[in-house]
Amino acid sequence: MQTLKKIVPSLCTLANLIFGLIALIYIFNGYTDWAAVFIIMGMLFDGFDGRLARLLGVSSEFGKQLDSLSDLVTFGVAPAMLAYTCSLYQLGSFWGIIAILPFPLMGALRLARFNVLTSGIGYFVGVPITLAGGLLTLFLLYSSGRNTWLVLTAMLLLSWLMISRVRYPDFKTIGIPKYVVLFAVAVLVGAVILLRWQASAFFMVPIIIYLLLGLKNFLVEMWHKHVKTRAA
Repeated sequence: MQTLKKIVPSLCTLANLIFGLIALIYIFNGYTDWAAVFIIMGMLFDGFDGRLARLLGVSSEFGKQLDSLSDLVTFGVAPAMLAYTCSLYQLGSFWGIIAILPFPLMGALRLARFNVLTSGIGYFVGVPITLAGGLLTLFLLYSSGRNTWLVLTAMLLLSWLMISRVRYPDFKTIGIPKYVVLFAVAVLVGAVILLRWQASAFFMVPIIIYLLLGLKNFLVEMWHKHVKTRAA
């Protein structure tokens, strides 16, 4: 039974990785809408694994590292390739490749920093790669990548936010019931499958609000530091 408890969270993590790999295969074959759906399905299982590990009391360094590797594929590499296939290929092969590199690279740095920071501090430093990749995917699903420069701007902004010092609340530490989070992600997946781009526009809103909330708090904190420095 103990062995089964240890395996279950890792199976969810591997499911996340599998969905990311399936998304890449769909991207290579030109099925970008379905690729986006599989990336978002990866978000569902990414929400399951850590919570299951804590619920079952089997959190481990192995699971943490496996989760990061899976996240890099599903929310770093796959959304970047989706952006290239939907839009940034119009910059030409060379510049298109250069344009997508910052996103997975900054995502890798974000994950590495997360792994070495003390857990349980109540907030994330920088936007989690899951949210950055999810938002980029929803935006591409909504816009079909029609505006190349807007897609590029969104990618660069999200890349910066991932490695920034902007603090974002960690919902695992502020008492939101687990079933609420999982239900919300499940609704997101179902809505995107059923409604396609209309659903993506709807679900971009809370993520954007979350990003803006972190930026607002960051700017307020910087202003207070500036005022204190001038008063000293």
